[in-house]
Amino acid sequence: MNSTKKALIAAAVAVIFAAGLIFWQVKARKAEPMELTAEDMSILAEDTPPQMRQRLATDEEARKDFAKDIKRLLAVAEEAQEHGVGKDPETKRQLELQRASIISQLYLQEKGQDGSDVTQAQVDAYFSEPINKYKFEQLLADEKKRNPAMAELPEERLGEIKKNVGTIYITEKKAIDEGFDKKPAVKVQLMLQHARFLVQKYANDTLQQKVKATDDEIKDYLAKNPQPDTEKESHDKAQAVLQRIRGGEDFAKLAQEFGTDGTKDKGGDLGWFGPGQMHPDFEKAAFALKPGEVSDLVKTPYGYHIIKLEERKTETVDGKPKEMVHARHILFRDPNSNPFGPPQTPQDKAKSAIEKKKGEELLKQIEERSHVKVAENYSVKIPEPEPAQGLPPSFAPQPEGPGTKPTPPPPAKPAAKSPAKQRQ
Repeated sequence: MNSTKKALIAAAVAVIFAAGLIFWQVKARKAEPMELTAEDMSILAEDTPPQMRQRLATDEEARKDFAKDIKRLLAVAEEAQEHGVGKDPETKRQLELQRASIISQLYLQEKGQDGSDVTQAQVDAYFSEPINKYKFEQLLADEKKRNPAMAELPEERLGEIKKNVGTIYITEKKAIDEGFDKKPAVKVQLMLQHARFLVQKYANDTLQQKVKATDDEIKDYLAKNPQPDTEKESHDKAQAVLQRIRGGEDFAKLAQEFGTDGTKDKGGDLGWFGPGQMHPDFEKAAFALKPGEVSDLVKTPYGYHIIKLEERKTETVDGKPKEMVHARHILFRDPNSNPFGPPQTPQDKAKSAIEKKKGEELLKQIEERSHVKVAENYSVKIPEPEPAQGLPPSFAPQPEGPGTKPTPPPPAKPAAKSPAKQRQ
């Protein structure tokens, strides 16, 4: 089996069967509208990341916005359910597995366990019952239909999956027998779990088509909102900077001043790279240079580049020579565009603007006709500070002021990669 098929199988297994990668969803009631009380909202808010929870605990407007987002989610889920989303057998099986996974995961977290106490003998006994064996076979058949690569799953890996699924259902039964699923925190999370699933399916199957921009809408939008030709602006700016480089100005300093990707702060330094690591047009231009040479303007889907070759060398990889180059570049593109994707044309921008507006209007209409109730006034506890790593507890950060505790600083964000490094 080649590496591509192995990767596809691994990805499919992770998404469908791994207990840790599950979407939050909520189960709606049929006879009465979905409703979240102040207690429910506190539970949901206190389950958010520390930085978000800190904001919710101290900012009333943030709590209202959070409640509004939850209400919209539940409103769309309610409409999805009314349209029969989630009633087909395959979707019901997915929901059953995901519900079991959530209960199992939360139960093990509370008990401080990881599920390793479930033995292979217990799993074998569980699947010796025809109903449980059939349930697993149906789940596997569903996934094979979605992903043909699953048909080539090795027996060893299939056994691992079977044990994981068996562990989930065995742990779920244990949790239910103890009444764990009746806890308010578990119930509200299961509710949100089901709703998120319904919304995603309803959006993909139905709502996307309703907000899709037509050619006439795009044409009309551009007529009323002329878009600047950012490509020509980028080209002209790049040409002017290239002339300055030809005139002897420092490449790295100009990269810091004019670059529009994550390499600008490093003077456009891309480090060493070999064949197949850059866009073909970028790579062709870079490998054609001699050390110290600067290219003409090079156009890729990401914008216009000026490339300077610093060094080149040959390495031996798997017994074969491989040429490597060390280069810098300056990327010119619309600074308001997505730094990780190709530049947007005026038509792309018009399409995004139209679909965003139509989407907001549609969500507002769904919310207005829904029966969902979500409490806006609720309390959120300020998160406890995390002790400094490697220091005794007495050296941990102390409270700053009466009754308050500081929030740990957010982790540093990694520098964005250059668009030129997007692989094919």
